Amino acid sequence: MMKHILLSTFGLLLIVLCSFVDPDKHLNKLANRVWGKHSWSAEAIVLPDSLRGDIAALRKISVSGVEEGYVCYTTAYGCRVGGCASPSNANAQSYETFDYVIAFDQSLAIRQIDIVSYGGEYGYEICRAGWLKQFEGKTGSIQLGHDIDGITGATVSATFLVDDVNGLLRVMNSVVVRES
Repeated sequence: MMKHILLSTFGLLLIVLCSFVDPDKHLNKLANRVWGKHSWSAEAIVLPDSLRGDIAALRKISVSGVEEGYVCYTTAYGCRVGGCASPSNANAQSYETFDYVIAFDQSLAIRQIDIVSYGGEYGYEICRAGWLKQFEGKTGSIQLGHDIDGITGATVSATFLVDDVNGLLRVMNSVVVRES
């Protein structure tokens, strides 16, 4: 009986430890893909609480001492627990969430976006690299159905992602102004 309890406790501890995400690992991986594996460096940007929101990590990227852009790790909302409904923030606790990393160039054009973890039952189609490629080069006020094609089976998640990226672009504009 004691052995069963110890094994169960160890298993639960392992699950808890594996569930913690390391934003730096994902930011570094994206920076390597965008700026190559040559000598880039990342400097943490500390955001005031008024801008932080669901941003877990934000880094300024420099290559050979020249500022090249930014990488960000953040969380967005997906479908509601129990099914999908139109986006609203009436009860944020009832929504599933997903994490994504995004790279911007110096002028805040999107270089690349990747979904890091998507645990929802529905809407996972937004994780497809081909669909995410549509975000590249966008600089603000992105509209689903106009700038970004919708995706069958993921309308709500796509809407949430586009809304979140638009909000993140507003935050990034504030960050750039603040750093100037």
